[in-house]
Amino acid sequence: MKTLIAYSTTLGCTEQCASKLKEGMGEDVEMTRISRRRKYNLHKYETIIIGGSIHEGMIQHAVKRFCEKNLHDLLKKNIGLFVCCVDPNADEKELIRHAFPEKLVEHALASGYFGGELNFKKMNLLQKIMTRKAARLQKEPEIDFSKILLFAEQMQNLQSRSKRMHSQGLLNI
Repeated sequence: MKTLIAYSTTLGCTEQCASKLKEGMGEDVEMTRISRRRKYNLHKYETIIIGGSIHEGMIQHAVKRFCEKNLHDLLKKNIGLFVCCVDPNADEKELIRHAFPEKLVEHALASGYFGGELNFKKMNLLQKIMTRKAARLQKEPEIDFSKILLFAEQMQNLQSRSKRMHSQGLLNI
């Protein structure tokens, strides 16, 4: 069965992470940008990885709505969750816990925090002003590509284990 990476991005960082994740996951992986107007056929996927970026402590509304609207179907799948955020001092587990519905976090096989980056070229004036005021960042934020590849490997291992348990009748997803 296939894997879907469903993500939302504001300035392109999450899309970049999703692309690297797709690369690390191998074949039979599709990517889609979450949109409010789109309907999704999740039944053709065995695994769904959902990601978004954190801005001012919140994940994009489209990601939150996607999870809430499809929660029943998502709880029947192998789930991976990830977030991107430019705050190097952020608590990874807290970010995930606040970004996604509690049941989905508990059900997820893996979760990840991939760091982030500031793309001033894509920011509007207000975003640039707010970012400059947030001088609390001691170092320039960056995407942690090694964490993305580690997450991909972890998801593949957990998928394989889940598949074996399912074929042995030990797991009913």
